[in-house]
Amino acid sequence: MAIVLGASLISLGPISDGDIYWHLAAAREMLHRRELLRVDPFTLSAGGRPWPDVHWLFQLVAYGVYRLAGFGGLTVAKAAGVAATSIVLTRTAERSGGPVARTVCALALLPALFLARHLLPIRPLIVTLLFLSVFLYVLEGWRLGRYRGWQLLVLPAVQILWINCQGLAPLGIVLIVAYLLGGLVSPSPVTSGSPLDGRRHLQRLGGVLALSALASFATPFGLAAVRLPAELLSRITPRGENIFSSAIAENIPPLVLERMSPGDPSHLKWILLGLGAGLALLRPRIPPAHILVLATFLSLALMANRNVVLFYAMVPPLLAIATAPLASALLATPRKVRRVAAVAALLFSAEIGLGALAFAREPSIGQPTPFHFPVESARRLAAIGATGPIFAPEHHGGYLTFVRPELQPYIDTRLVLHTAAEYATYLALFDDVSSFDALASAQQFKYVVLTTTYPDRYLNLATHLIGDRTWKLLYTDGSELLFSREGSNMDLTDRVTIARVSAELSERFGDETALGGAARFNLARLLAAAREFRQAEFVLSNADTRAAALLRARARFLTGDLAAAESLTRILLMQSSETDADALALMAEIALAEHHWEDAREWVRKALAIDPHAPVAHAVVLGLRSR
Repeated sequence: MAIVLGASLISLGPISDGDIYWHLAAAREMLHRRELLRVDPFTLSAGGRPWPDVHWLFQLVAYGVYRLAGFGGLTVAKAAGVAATSIVLTRTAERSGGPVARTVCALALLPALFLARHLLPIRPLIVTLLFLSVFLYVLEGWRLGRYRGWQLLVLPAVQILWINCQGLAPLGIVLIVAYLLGGLVSPSPVTSGSPLDGRRHLQRLGGVLALSALASFATPFGLAAVRLPAELLSRITPRGENIFSSAIAENIPPLVLERMSPGDPSHLKWILLGLGAGLALLRPRIPPAHILVLATFLSLALMANRNVVLFYAMVPPLLAIATAPLASALLATPRKVRRVAAVAALLFSAEIGLGALAFAREPSIGQPTPFHFPVESARRLAAIGATGPIFAPEHHGGYLTFVRPELQPYIDTRLVLHTAAEYATYLALFDDVSSFDALASAQQFKYVVLTTTYPDRYLNLATHLIGDRTWKLLYTDGSELLFSREGSNMDLTDRVTIARVSAELSERFGDETALGGAARFNLARLLAAAREFRQAEFVLSNADTRAAALLRARARFLTGDLAAAESLTRILLMQSSETDADALALMAEIALAEHHWEDAREWVRKALAIDPHAPVAHAVVLGLRSR
């Protein structure tokens, strides 16, 4: 009950990942055509290219759930999948280590899921986690000799389902290989008997490995589906020239991502330190198969941030099995058992309470996360009956495809359809915004949808289009912008217009809520980027957050009021004990504008010491070099 409740609370939440939208759009298209999709039917940039849609089975099931219960039902189904995975993993620990291992696994698994909850979107990954847990459960039974012959045949059957749900299906083969090698290195209770029994035991698993490998070819897409995992692995392999592993946050190695975004959680390194210290202190006897599994999933986690959740799923049961004998030795008397049970109950209560608190702070389940998707722009596109080519960030492409199938986005998050050079060219549009004009002319975009948040790389292009008279700004709330070749242009210089937008934001998010403050900040930042500094200060007039104060200081700086900008920034630095990299970088900009070269060097040195990737600080460095 604790596992089900805790895992479900942790997994429930709004939709923050856009992949589910193109998954549902693909299922809808398959049902419409009454056939599988073999080429891309959605985007301009990859239209007609071969697409091995290995997710087809997941997509059809997800679409069925959506038709029955909507996005809320999909979110509940995701939570149920995570809860089922947690139960199987905990039962795996119990099967090998007894009740003590079960408790240790459960106590470790819930916080692991909590830390990785942002990596649990409605994706085929949920199916992968469940199938991984089933493989681990069956293989642990094989290792200990606690299985019947037919139970091993579950693995090839699951492999057939897996290969038709996600490209991570080869992880099942990896687990079988790890256990087979472990059985060769260290005899199990069965293999330590007569040589004949041990040989038969290993041969059974070898046969299951062969059957599972053959099952990997049971897909309508043939060799293309079998080759896909290798291609995906190459795209997350950290290399200097690999743009897919350096420009996409979920593909960046987590320890590198932590240095790039110091504000992000950095729990992996602390988990590794704690795990290493615990193993060094307790020195449990870990079976070779478990060592191979942990090493494999740790390597994947260190390779890309998206794989951290896979590692976090494998650690609790294997760690619990390893430490079960030591933990059991500590429970020598009923009195000690009662004390440990009381502590475990308190920990379970705390973990479930933390999950409930996180759930209470989230927006409604099944709804798009605020500021992540162009919800309002899509409504306006529907109102005007928009059709044809549209440019939008890749993470908006699937959303627009699903909610407005009459539109054809330029790109979406199915980046496997694109080469590295093509993706680099796409990213270059936001650094050299003038190149967008040529692309817009060639592709004949009728509309453009942009965002200023998550991520903010599109802000330069947004301000470029605001100043381009061939584009009309039909709508903005500060977070999303909708441009068209035709229509009435929204006047950002008009105070009445900005007051109306502010009132709409207050109605949607409230004046005193964190979302309301974030919405007004997004609007003010857009206005500041468009050089409407007075309008930005008007929007921020009642805001008292650090981000608003820093934006207010930057607006003063950009209007030439250096003294006011410096005063505001120094106050912020005093409040943060000079640990705010953005404020330090702004002080460097102010010193550079006043030709105080040494001061600028000192401020920028402090900023880069806190955030080595701060873009404003690097711009100041370039300014110092060119003076």
